[in-house]
Amino acid sequence: MKKFPIVKIDVDKSKSLDKITNVIKYNLFHFMVVTVMDNTFEGAGVKKEKLSDQVTAIIKQAIRDGKFRPGDRLPAETQMVEQLNVSKVTLRESLHELAAEGLIEKRRGIYGGSFVARPGPEKVEQVLNNFHQFSGLGPEELVEFRKILESELVAIAVERRTRADLDAMKENILAVEAAIDRGKPDQAMGIHFHCLIAEACHNRWISVIMGALVKVFLDVLSKVPMTLADVRGDLEYNKQFYRFMCQGKKEEARQLMKTHFDTLAEIIERGKMQDIPNIHDSVDD
Repeated sequence: MKKFPIVKIDVDKSKSLDKITNVIKYNLFHFMVVTVMDNTFEGAGVKKEKLSDQVTAIIKQAIRDGKFRPGDRLPAETQMVEQLNVSKVTLRESLHELAAEGLIEKRRGIYGGSFVARPGPEKVEQVLNNFHQFSGLGPEELVEFRKILESELVAIAVERRTRADLDAMKENILAVEAAIDRGKPDQAMGIHFHCLIAEACHNRWISVIMGALVKVFLDVLSKVPMTLADVRGDLEYNKQFYRFMCQGKKEEARQLMKTHFDTLAEIIERGKMQDIPNIHDSVDD
């Protein structure tokens, strides 16, 4: 441990108790500072970045710079090994990581190799689904999150929707209603209406995130007992959303979305308290 300066106290020469107190504080302060500084970096080492991580970063940068576009084939492994001055093991570790992130795809055969992947929502869906499956979160938190998110999204959709968006919503409503009338309600088709609301915002981030959320929520709802009345009630909500879209009623649509998720929260809570046959189980049978 480093030595620190000690101020000696001559009690006989001290003129006041305050002086003694101040000197003690000085010595104690320096003792604490030097002790902390001595131990701060003990056992800490500067770790070099893995070589494969450096290769991954280089390839990512080349893709970002437009040197390789979606669908382009990366150079042969032998060529990249020579250019990057790394081993085949290091390069393949890097390519495996890029494939896991969805940035490249491996193809077999005479025309195979590593190709730059086209951006898609698959990895977002995978991440959110894993978070849902392994985080231990309950459906209540997802319902609350969607209530907050979609209340604003539906207001944006009212402002930005096009004729094509309205046509897609109407087509969905008719298809869902026909399935219910046949006694075979389609839960996936019904919840897809929320993806159409997201699409009407005309923001790709919103579309990707909502697409992933809806897939996760579909798994959540498969475990929630739903009656035929619940399914018809959900359809009525979608019909009202459609009417507000056509009429340009932004605030009404926002409030309706909040009410919609409040109703859904009640259905989920009811399923915990009562033993109710799930209408979707009978459809699967």
